[in-house]
Amino acid sequence: MIKAKNTNLLLALVCFLFTNIALAQSDIILKTTGEEMKGKVLKMGESTIQFVYENETIEYTVKKSDIVKITFSSGRVEFFNKLNTKSNNYNLEDHHNKVAILPFGYLKDQQTSNATMQKKIQQETFSIFKRKSASLKFQDPNTTNALLAKAGINNNNIAGYTMGEIANILGVEYLVQGMVSIEKTTVTSYSNTNTTTKRNGNNSLRVDRHGHIIGDIWNSNKRKTNSSTFGTTQQNYATNITMNIYNDKGENIFTKDHQSFWQTPNAYKITLGFLAKRTPIYKR
Repeated sequence: MIKAKNTNLLLALVCFLFTNIALAQSDIILKTTGEEMKGKVLKMGESTIQFVYENETIEYTVKKSDIVKITFSSGRVEFFNKLNTKSNNYNLEDHHNKVAILPFGYLKDQQTSNATMQKKIQQETFSIFKRKSASLKFQDPNTTNALLAKAGINNNNIAGYTMGEIANILGVEYLVQGMVSIEKTTVTSYSNTNTTTKRNGNNSLRVDRHGHIIGDIWNSNKRKTNSSTFGTTQQNYATNITMNIYNDKGENIFTKDHQSFWQTPNAYKITLGFLAKRTPIYKR
């Protein structure tokens, strides 16, 4: 069951990465209204550009005055104007060294609807990176979630956005995204036996004034033993975490999958720290 689950997660990650690689082959125009155009820049004039959408053939003329930036398929970015601050509250040129952590995907015993845990893990990941931020500025998760909500991005439609688009919406250069998978495995039983022994005090011997022995001569040295046994059980869990880092061009610059050695329900906390230390944005 665990191997099948890990295989499904790996396949989903591969599909996601191939989707982003395919999108990276297009030129992306971000307009001052926040609209994005994906396709190919054919020609750049003094005040306009000629553009064709991906999988289409009709050429469009776009004014440079309506463009914030063009992210070319080569990875080069050219800025033109600033975003319309009436509908957006960030400046794309200020992305540098800013990092946002998205709510983590959370899967426990195949249940995926725990929004509280998604945000809890997001906050814990933020705390891990914040302690080693160095020159990077990590966006508070409350700000991240508010900006996502204002943009209408939620768990149901986030798959329709590229990581580059989300980075632009959040106004950051890097995004931390991940998945925590926890599943019940074995049950371990523990038992403990407690034994107490004491001498039988009612059978002590003594001699009276006439020289007669008083007491139970046969049982005087016997001891009384009591035993009690206590048993407990512990449910074990398998915890697997995938962590990804994307830049504002939508490129995956780090991905790593790790299964926790520990078998407790909170083993994900140790594993988060293990993975965070191996990312390029964790400054030692």
